[in-house]
Order: sequence, then C-alpha cells, then structure tokens
Amino acid sequence: MIEEEAVSPDRQGLRESVRVLRRRWRMALLVLLAAVAVSCAYSLAATPLYIATADVLIEPSGADISASSGTKIDADEVATQVQVVTSLPVSRLVQERFSLASPPDLSELVSVQAVGTSRILRVTAQDSSPDRAARTANIVATSYLQFREQDSVGRYEQARDRLAQEQADIESRLSEVNALLEKNPGGQALQGERRTLIASSAQVAAQIDALTDSLTTAAAGGELLHSAEPADNPVSPQIVLNLILGALVGLVLGVGAALLRDRLDDVVHDEEAVRQALDAVVLARVPQWSERSHRDRLVTLVDPHSPASEEYQRLGVNVRFMVATGAQESAPIVLLTSGQESEGKTVTSCNLAVSAARLGLNVVLIDADFRRASVAPRFGLGDPPGLSDLLVSEEDPSSYLIDIGVDNLTLLPAGTLPPNPAALLASGQMHLVLEELAAKADMIVVDSPPVLTGADTLELAALADMVVVVTRERVSRRRQLVAVRETLRQVSVESVGIVYNGVGDSARATYSYTSRERAVTGTDAAPDSAPTRAGKDQAGDPVPSAGTPPPSGDTHHGSAPTGHRDTPPVAPAGHGDSRKTAVAEPGDDVA
Repeated sequence: MIEEEAVSPDRQGLRESVRVLRRRWRMALLVLLAAVAVSCAYSLAATPLYIATADVLIEPSGADISASSGTKIDADEVATQVQVVTSLPVSRLVQERFSLASPPDLSELVSVQAVGTSRILRVTAQDSSPDRAARTANIVATSYLQFREQDSVGRYEQARDRLAQEQADIESRLSEVNALLEKNPGGQALQGERRTLIASSAQVAAQIDALTDSLTTAAAGGELLHSAEPADNPVSPQIVLNLILGALVGLVLGVGAALLRDRLDDVVHDEEAVRQALDAVVLARVPQWSERSHRDRLVTLVDPHSPASEEYQRLGVNVRFMVATGAQESAPIVLLTSGQESEGKTVTSCNLAVSAARLGLNVVLIDADFRRASVAPRFGLGDPPGLSDLLVSEEDPSSYLIDIGVDNLTLLPAGTLPPNPAALLASGQMHLVLEELAAKADMIVVDSPPVLTGADTLELAALADMVVVVTRERVSRRRQLVAVRETLRQVSVESVGIVYNGVGDSARATYSYTSRERAVTGTDAAPDSAPTRAGKDQAGDPVPSAGTPPPSGDTHHGSAPTGHRDTPPVAPAGHGDSRKTAVAEPGDDVA
C-alpha cells in the first residue's frame, strides 16, 4: 500500500501561487540587478568631474559714485553683471591672456550666479582635473575684474572730459561777461550772470576733484573675495546616489516587466493554468526524471519505484476509475493526445500501458500516430508492421499483436506510413479492429497524433471512451490548450483528463513512504527484465535487450503483412473481472 503525504487542493493552490510569485520576483530581481549593474558600470566608467568656485564682489564704477549715494547697486545691475561675466569682451581678455586663436565660449567653461541679494557673483568651473577647474574659475573671475576696471577707467575719462568741457564753456562765457561789464559796469543782468557762472565753475571743479578722488578707490569695479581652490573630491559621478537611483528604476522596471511577462507569456508555468485552459481534471503530475542516461527508455521499466513511476501508476488507477462502469461489456478505449509535439504524449502512453498491465489488466497498446510512429522503438522493436498494414489487409488483429516482454501487455505498432492517415483511421475497418481488441482485453491505450496537427486524432476521439491530454510545464501554451478543448468539444468528447508533465517542484515529486506493497493480483508487478530501445541487426531484425524475451518470431517485415503469425496472441489475463477486483487504493483518487 502506498502511503502518500495528504496534499489538500488549498495547499496545492497555495504552492502554485507561491511558484507564480517566485517566477515574477525572479524576473523583477533580474531587472533590478541589471539596472544596479548598469548604474554601477556607468559610475565606474564615467570620468570624475571636479568643481571650483571663485567669489567676486562688484563695486559701482567711478562715474556712478558721483551720481549715486554710497556704493549701492540695484538688482537689475547685478543681474546684468551676471551676463557680463561670460560676455564677449571678457572672453577676448581671456583670449589675449592665453594667446588663443579665438575667444573661448565662457558659458561652456563656467557658470555664474548671484549669491542671494548681495553684490557677490559666484563663478563656478567644472573639469576632470581639479587644478584646471580652479585655474579656469580664477582666470574668468580676474578677467571679469579686469574688464570692470577698464570699463570704470573709460567711464571716468568720459566723465572727466565732459566736466572739463563744461568748465571750459563756463570759463569762456565768464570771460565774455567780464568784458561786457568793463564796458558797462552798471549792468545788473551781467552782474547776476557773472555770479552764476562763477558758482557753476566752482561746482564743476568740485565734481572733477571728487571724480579724481573716487578713481583710486572704486575704479577697479570690484574685487576678488575668494579665489578658487582645487577640490579634493569629485562631484560626479556620485556612485552611492547612482546605485540608489538605479535600484529604484530597476525595481519599477522589474515589477513592470514581471507583470508584462505574465500578460504576454502564453507558456504554461503551473497546473492551475492547464486546468483552467482545458476545463478538465488532472489525473497525474509527472515530475522530471533526473536519470538523463536513460532518457530514451521508459521510467516504469528502468526505475519502477521512482516518483515518476509511482505517478504513472496513479494515472493508471485514475484512468481505470474514470472509465470503469458496471454496464460496460468491452474494454475501455483510452486515447492519449496533446496539443503539440514535445509534450510527452508517446512516453505517457507507454508508461500508462505498463502501469495498467502491472495492475493486472490485460492491456493492448496501439500506436495510431502514423506520421511519427515511436511506440515500438521505445520497446526496442524497430519499425515492425502494424495498424496501417492491418487496416489495409483486413486480417485478424491478433496476428499483428507483439508480446514485448511485459506481463499482460501487447503492442500493436503503427506499421507502414499510409498516404492518407486520417481516411484510414476513419474507416469502418478501424472501428471493427477496436471492437475486436476491446472484446478480448481489459484496456485499450491508443497513442494518437497531436490534436492541432491534423484530423487523425478527431477520427479516433469519437471512438474513445476517454481522452487524456498530455501537457508539459514550460512547453504547453494556453491558447493551444484552449484550442484543444474546443476541438474535442466539437466531436462531443465528454470524458477528458489531463497529465501534467515535467513538474519541477511538485507535491508529487517529494513522496514519503512508510511501506510499499504492490496492488497487483496474480502477477508480479515488475517484469523479469526491462526492455531497452534497440536498433536492427544486419539482417534487419530487431535486436532485443539483454535478458528480455525477444518478440515472437511471427513479426512481419516489410511494408505490408504477408500472412498470419505462427504464434497465437497472448491470452487475456483475468479478462472480465480484473477491472472489478483491482480497485483504487486509498489516496489514489482522481486528483
């Protein structure tokens, strides 16, 4: 008796939900790590940049002092001077100082801003060399001060020339008035004009003296408050900040990518998606068989006590439970198919047949996939005549059955590839063959082509008592499974089961046993030897595995049968009551 851990549907659904979350977070984590790696690589590859600042205090020019009170400069003048620092006149001074071919674009070398509402201008230079950054800031600041000094001197000279001209005009008029007074000493108007001219001349002279005095203190137009010094640490790249920003961006992109992948990814990743797509019950969850050296052999023969073999045994019990009815007079026909290739349809058919035979049922395994016949090679039989040859010749089906060395199991291979497989399977002869075989067996297992590749399977599905759709994790696609479901409904298939293959982390992959007992009556659960896949010898006959009873010598060779076999077919074991006695064990419900 096999004792399994009880796995409730809620717990199974919880595990599948955890797997979905793990898949999503793996995607999010990969994108997050990629974003952090990109930001780290960018930070390490980026050229370090250093900044240096120089502060300049601007003063009113000498000409402005005479016309203003104190040394105040309005905000508009400060804003104007911010633009003057990077102007063409200052650029020309830099050009002359360094003997450059053309004036440099100072706006690309430095940035200038006013410090609050003060008269201080901050000149900032950025460069990959800290020394060069400090030098650039100092040169631009001193060049600006040089321009301010030249501008102040020029404006002083213009003001002085204007005042001197004004004083000369006053002196000239005063001379004319004095000459007129000598001719007419009593002229009152001339006396008043003379007094006015003398006062104006004194006032202009005072302005000239004040302008000369202010030139020594404010002619430079400003001073360098703080010279730029080379920085010790770069301001860019900021590795920590870049990593934080990269992590945030990667997290957002990762979550978005995970959700987008779930929306666009049509591949099946969990059992629930298969169940919803096919709207059927899962009969078995077959884990991955880790023995890669035997990947072309049947796990039920090579390792009959492995988790995969036990799951195929569960499949046999569940299939028998679903198709067994009290009013049934002939063996049930179980059709195995899939939506596409590479989902494990043929392997499942062979292992199901072996498992059902070990339960004491007389099983006939039929390979109805004419286009890709691969059941016989799984048992090391090469490519013998079979179903297609039988349907054409209308001989006794028993003459084409092959004893493959497993108790209670016989094989009807696919045979020669016909030109019209669908028409051959839809013929009345196919229906008669199935009826005759079902009358002498306990279960008929039919390996058919994928549903979506042609009409072959649809012809057989109408004759089957149950259809088992084989799916594979990370291979099957939701849209294809939905198409399989709709296609089977069109041919009125009512009983449908699912085999979920390739389960990597399943509850069925981690059994715990306290005792093991074969639930088979009257026969050994394991064959004397496990047939292996073999080729043909030089004569073209199949080469049987070591220790395996070879197929009967009546196997046909060629494209069509030439006669009946010399050896009669294997007699059914326990026919008529085997399905009634070999009941499902506890825990082997239809999962």
